[in-house]
Amino acid sequence: MDAQSIGYAPGTFAIWFALLAGIATCLAYLRAIRLAPAAAGEAPAPLYEETVAFARRLYAAFAVGVGLASLLLMRLLLSHDFRASYVASYSGRDLPFFYLFSTFWAGQEGSFLLWLLFGALIGFFVYKTAREQEAPVMVVYVLSFLGIVAILAKQPPFRFLAEVPPDGQGLNPLLQDPWMVIHPPVMFAGFASLSVPFAFAIAALWKRRWDGWVVRAMPWALFSLVTLGAAILMGGYWAYKTLGWGGYWAWDPVENTSLVPWLATVALVHGMFLQKTREKHRKINVALAILAFCCILYGTFLTRSGVLADFSVHSFVDLGITGWLVGIILTALLGGLGLLAWRWREIPREPDVDPETGKEKDEPFLSRSVLFILSVTLLSASGLVILLGTSAPLLTRAVGKPSQVATSFYNVTHAPIAAVMALLIALVPFVSWRGETWRSVARKALFSVLVGVVGAGLAFAVGYRGAKDVAIIGLCFFGIAANLDAVVLFVRRKAVSSMGGYLSHVGTAVMLVGIIVSGVYEQKTVVNLEKGRAVEVGSETMTFQRAVFVTEDGVVKEGNELNPALLSDRRAKQAMEVKVTSPSGKAWTAYPKMYTNERTGQAMSNPDVRSTFLADLYLSPQSYVPASEARTEGVVLQMARGQTKTVEGVAVTFVDFQVDRSHLEGNASKVGVVARFREGTGEAAREFPAKFAMFLGSGMDGRSESEEAPLPGGKGRLKVRRISASEGAIEVELLGLDPAGDLRPAAPETFSVDVTMKPLISLVWAGFYLIMAGAVLAMVRRARDARRASLA
Repeated sequence: MDAQSIGYAPGTFAIWFALLAGIATCLAYLRAIRLAPAAAGEAPAPLYEETVAFARRLYAAFAVGVGLASLLLMRLLLSHDFRASYVASYSGRDLPFFYLFSTFWAGQEGSFLLWLLFGALIGFFVYKTAREQEAPVMVVYVLSFLGIVAILAKQPPFRFLAEVPPDGQGLNPLLQDPWMVIHPPVMFAGFASLSVPFAFAIAALWKRRWDGWVVRAMPWALFSLVTLGAAILMGGYWAYKTLGWGGYWAWDPVENTSLVPWLATVALVHGMFLQKTREKHRKINVALAILAFCCILYGTFLTRSGVLADFSVHSFVDLGITGWLVGIILTALLGGLGLLAWRWREIPREPDVDPETGKEKDEPFLSRSVLFILSVTLLSASGLVILLGTSAPLLTRAVGKPSQVATSFYNVTHAPIAAVMALLIALVPFVSWRGETWRSVARKALFSVLVGVVGAGLAFAVGYRGAKDVAIIGLCFFGIAANLDAVVLFVRRKAVSSMGGYLSHVGTAVMLVGIIVSGVYEQKTVVNLEKGRAVEVGSETMTFQRAVFVTEDGVVKEGNELNPALLSDRRAKQAMEVKVTSPSGKAWTAYPKMYTNERTGQAMSNPDVRSTFLADLYLSPQSYVPASEARTEGVVLQMARGQTKTVEGVAVTFVDFQVDRSHLEGNASKVGVVARFREGTGEAAREFPAKFAMFLGSGMDGRSESEEAPLPGGKGRLKVRRISASEGAIEVELLGLDPAGDLRPAAPETFSVDVTMKPLISLVWAGFYLIMAGAVLAMVRRARDARRASLA
C-alpha cells in the first residue's frame, strides 16, 4: 500500500485498529463461551468473568477506533483539507456549516463509516441487555459489522489525490437541503440496529435459547421499525417538497431497498408478539430476523454495486467492492438459514392441547393468532413482491438487456394487499386469542361497520366510481373506527403504554385513505402564465408577476441571472413570483424555483407547496421564457449564383452581386457589395437587394458589417454573412421565420407551471406519524418488559 493509498495516516490506521480490535473482540467472546456455564444455575469457570470483562474492553477499543476515524474524517472536512479525495469530491469552501457537516455521509465511504459508528454505539447497550447470552450475541453482532470495516480498510475515505485542487467539487445542489442533515443519520441508525435482532436470533439458534431472545430483541426490532420508518417518511417528504415531480414515492429501486427491510421488521414485530404471548412460530421469527438483516445487505449491494446506475437517481457508482458485498450477503444469508435448517427439528413446537382429550385443538379462524399469522404472511408477501420488482434490472441482466418494471406493477399488485390489510386491521380489536364466532364479531363491530359504509358512501358521493378504491376506503374507515375505540378505552384505563399497536393500526388505515384519495382525486394541469395576466386554474386565480431570486432563508432579491451581486450569492436561486388568489379573495405568493445545477449544468427546479388539511396546491415549474423581440435564430444558407433555396415555405434565389471599392478609411479598404435576390418563383417573384461591407487592411482583422434586408413578402429578413467572389458563392442568414413560415411576433415573459391539487394528502403524513407514535409506545413498553425479564 503506497502513501497515496494510505492518505491521511491517522485515519487509515484508526480503521485498521478498529478491524483488529473487532476480530480480537470476537475471539475473546468465543473464549468466554467456552468458559460459560453449560446450563442455567451452574457456576461459570473461574476465568469467565475476567474474560467477559476483557472482551468488553476490546469492544470499547473497537468503538474507539471507529469513533476516532469518524472524528478525523470530520476534521478533514471542516478544515477543507482537499488533499483527501473524499473531501475534494463532496465538499467545498462555500458550503454553510450544516451542509459541510452533512458531507460526512454524502459519499459511499462516509456513509459506511456512519453506519459503522451507529453500530459501535449501539453495541454498548446490546452487551448490557444480553445478560448471560452476552458472549454469543456479541460475537454475532460484531461479526455483522466486520465486513463493513474490511471494506473501509480496503477503500478508506482518507486517500490522497495526486494533485491538490484549490477547492472541492461541492455538495450536489439536490442534497443541499435541511433534510440531508437529518435523514441519512436516522436511516443508518435503523440499518445498524437491525443487526441486534439478527444477533439475538443467531445466538438463540447457537445456544438453543428458543424464547428468551424475543424478550430482549423485541425493543430493538421496534427501534429499527421506528428509525427506518422515520427515514422513509423523511425521504418521501423530502422528495415531495423538493424534487418537483408531484409525488412522495416513485418506487425507485433505492427507495425500495429501505422499504423492504422495514416491512420485514414490521412482520418480525408481529411474529415476536405472537411468540411472546402464545409461544408459537419460533422458526418463522428466527427466519424473519435473518431475512430483515439480509435485506439491508442486499439493498446495500443494489445501491453500491452500480447495477442500478441506469435505473435510479440514488444509486452510487461502483467502487470495486461488489465482490465484498456479495460475500457478506452470502455469509449472512447462508450461514443464518443454514444454522436454522440444522436446528430445525430441535426447535420446539407448542400446540394448543385440549386438557380433556389431550389432542391438539384446531385454531379458530377468527382468533387473534390467525390474524397475526395472516398479517405476517401479508407483510412478507408485500416485501417479496417489491423485492422482485426492485431486482428486475439484476434478474433481466442475466437473460438479456437489463430493464425495470413499471410503477404500475407495484400499484396493481398492492391493491389487493392493501384491501386485505385494511380488513385485518379492522377485525383485530374484535377477536380474542381463544377465538370468536362470526356472529359475535358482527355484534361487536356493528358501529364500526356503519362508519366504514359511511366512508365508502362519501367516496362514492364525491364522484369516484372505482369499486376497488371505494371498497378499500370503506374498509379503512371500518378499521379507523374499530381501533380508535380501543385507543380511547386504553386512555380511559390509563394504560397508554398498551395501546401502541392499536394506534399504529389507526395510522395505517388513515395513511391508506390519504394514499388513495390524493392519488385518485388528484387534479393536474399545465398552465402557461404570461406576466401580469390573471389566469383561472380550478378555483384559484394565478398571476405571474416577475422572476426574482430567493435565498435559502426566504429573502427575495430582485434582478436576473446577469446581476453580478446575485451571481456571487451562490445560495440564491431564481424563482418565479406567482400571486395566487382564492375564491374568497385571500391571496398569497408562491415562489417555485428554477435554477442551473452548477456541477452538471442541468436545469433544476423546486416546487412551491401550499398545504392545508383538505388539500395541497402544488406548483412545479416547467419552463420560463423571458420576453423576446420579433426575431428568431437565423437559418444559414450557402448559395451559388442562380440557386434557389426554400426555408419554412419561403423561396429565395441568389441572382448576383456587385462590388464597390470606392470607399477608403485610413489604411483600410472598405469593399461594399450589393447582392440581389428574388423571393418567390415564377411571375410572383420579387427582386430585392441586400448590402454587405467587408474591411481589408491592417488592424481590421477582416471585420465585416451587413444590413438586414426585409423580404418583399413581409415574412422575414435576409442578411449577407460572407461572399466568395472567386467562387461566385454567398452565405446568407434568414431571420424571423417560425416553423409555419410566418414572422414570429414579440413574445411576452412567460412561465409554464404544472399545477396539481392533491386532496387529503395530509392524511398520508398524519397516518405515518400515528404509526411511528404507536411504535414508540410499544418500544417503551417492551424495553420495560426486557429490563424485568431474564433470558429463558
